[in-house]
Order: sequence, then structure tokens, then C-alpha cells
Amino acid sequence: MVPEGWEKTRLDEHITIKHGFAFSSEYFDPNGEDIVLTPGNFYEEGGFRPLGEKQKRYDGPIPKDYILSPGDMLVAMTEQTPGLLGSTLFVPSVDRYLHNQRLGLIQKLEGSNINLNFLHLLLGMPSIRRRISADSGGTKVKHTSPSKITGLDVLLPPLPEQKKIAEILSTWDRAIETAEALLATARTQKRALMQTLLTGKRRFPEFEGQEWREVSIGDVAREVSIRNKENAALPVISCSKVVGFVNSLDYFKKQVFSDDLSGYKVISRGQIGYPSNHIEEGSIGIQNLYESALVSPIYTIFEPKPEIDAMFLFRVLKTDLYRQKFAAATNASVDRRGSLRWKAFAQIKVPLPSLGEQRRINAAHDAVDDEIQLRSEQAKKLRTEKKALMQQLLTGKRRVRVETADAV
Repeated sequence: MVPEGWEKTRLDEHITIKHGFAFSSEYFDPNGEDIVLTPGNFYEEGGFRPLGEKQKRYDGPIPKDYILSPGDMLVAMTEQTPGLLGSTLFVPSVDRYLHNQRLGLIQKLEGSNINLNFLHLLLGMPSIRRRISADSGGTKVKHTSPSKITGLDVLLPPLPEQKKIAEILSTWDRAIETAEALLATARTQKRALMQTLLTGKRRFPEFEGQEWREVSIGDVAREVSIRNKENAALPVISCSKVVGFVNSLDYFKKQVFSDDLSGYKVISRGQIGYPSNHIEEGSIGIQNLYESALVSPIYTIFEPKPEIDAMFLFRVLKTDLYRQKFAAATNASVDRRGSLRWKAFAQIKVPLPSLGEQRRINAAHDAVDDEIQLRSEQAKKLRTEKKALMQQLLTGKRRVRVETADAV
């Protein structure tokens, strides 16, 4: 049912979409002044994603028709990552951006009554994205075309109402951006803490003057290897690169372990484990999910001795410095994983402050982790609330009041 005052229309009555240019990789240069936009510059839900040092830059001949202007609207026509197809962004005002292949430049037709900010929101709706995906081509990588997008039937409210809806939802975008900026700041603070507190470069006043020792892991921890001989039905966990141990079924959404668990290893709460065949990828975790759980036989498990706090040791071993040390110890390369068994692992040196300072460092990290969790939940809540509001406003289930001034 079409809401009162709205119209059902096809997008080709309002916009055209222009293909991008195939810029030659021969001229890609990290020091180039121009930026070549790629599907990686789109957030899945829509919006411009900065890529930092990974951004493609260009130093070569440029057809003038493919230099973008600030505020230009682009749509991703290739699904580089799941959910990306149909995502849109507006070109930022900083730097000069180039219109690359696989991206469509959306241009409003003269006399059209569509607002591009409203269209950006409309193309972000899950129902629209599903229609774009269902009509896409490709086997391994989905792709669409300008005609498939402009052939979509949509509901459009009057132009003043479109503008008002876009204005309302933009306030949610700003709130989300603020929450995500605070989250990014908290994560940056955590990285700084890990680089300074865990290495002794930064000290708390009450511990100034107390020397740190350097000890081998084998001096402060012992290997534990208990097999699940009774085939007990304990939860099976795996180690991720980012967060440490996760429930295997929940994380992978399918069973990735054997039906026969009798050969698996038991890992108790507070013990640390890593897959012996690829620890250099950063896969190491402390088991704080269950009293007891199971891991694959390829895992090495160890528990700290009383003179070292388990969480402190885990945090030290989770830093980039130790990832590099693990890679060096395994002789791993870009093309090959390395193996690191307990005998060699136990020889790696770690810093050891007093137990009191270890716990003080842990407390500082816990405070930052709590803030990261809070900021993450705030951003997630705002995104959920915006999504629900979009569904109401963009379908006409909830109408906005347009004042006379807004309609001008």
C-alpha cells in the first residue's frame, strides 16, 4: 500500500549511473597525490570508509571525466565483502578522488524530485539490498549493473518530506560517528598501554625504582597436557587471532571439531593455550569461558606459576612484539606457517615486575577494556535504533511533520 502523498516510481526516472574507469595498476604509487576509490572505501551499511595507508594512490594520466567532485554519490557494484553490493557513499571534500571501475557515479536527472541524501538511505535498506543481491550476476563474486539498480521500483515521499527524513536520520549518523570515535580513542589508548605498561616504559609512581627481571616462560609457567580419555561432553573452544578463546560452535556457526573428543585436551580456567602450528598469526588465548573446556590436540597448554599473574602473562604474549618473536622462533614465512612446541616456546624471555605491579597493570587494562565494551555497546545500540527508525520513516509507517519553511 502506497502511503498518502507518496508515489511508486522507478529510479531510472530520477537518476543515471555512470561506470568508472579502469585505472592502470602500472601507475599505482603510495606517494601519488590522487586517491583511487575502491569497493573497500564503502562501509557495508553505507558511507565513506577511510583506508589510511592501505588506500590506493595514483600517479599517472587521468581522463578528466573521471575526476570526482566533493559530494558526488557513488554506489558499489561489486561485492568485495558480504553485504557491500549496493552500498553508497558521498565523496569527501579533502583530497582528490578518482572514479574507479566497479563503482557507479549516481547523477540526478534534471527535473527529478529525488533527494540524494534520501536515496542514500533508501539504498541502505535491507529490503532494497536483498533485491539488488537477488538480481546480481557472478558466481564467486556478485556484481550488478547501472540498469539493474536504476530499474528498481521504490516509494518516494514528496521532496520536502525526503529532506526532513534525511535530516532526522543524519542526527543519528552524527551520534553514531561520535560513539565510534570515542570507541576508536579507547582502542588507541589500549594499544598505547600495551606498548608502555607491559614493557616497563611507563611506571606507576608506587613502583618507581623497583627493577624488573627478564625470565624465560619456562621459569614462570609449566606445560599441562591432560587428555579427555573419558570422552566427557565438555564445550569445545578455539583460539581466534583477535579476542583469544571462543566457543567453536558459536564462533564458526558449524561443527569444526571431531565427533570423537577422547583425544582432545582439557584446558581449565586460567590456563593459557595456543595452536602449536600457527601461533605466529597471533592465536593465543587465556581460558576464561568455562571451568573446563576442550581444545584440539594440536594445542599447547600451560599454566603460570604463583609468581606471575596469568592475565599479565597473557597480555604480554598478545602484544605485537611477541607475535614477531613467535614468528622468528618458528621460522615462519609469508607462504608457510611455523610450528612452535613447548620446549622452544619455554625458552622465550618475558619481563617480570613484582606481582603487585603486574596486578596494578592489569587493573589499568581492565578499566580501558570496560570503557571499550561500554563504547561498543553504545555504538551498537545507536545503530540498532537508527535501523528501526529507518524502517519506519522510509516506508511511510511513521510520518514526519514538514513545516512550511522546510518545504521551501
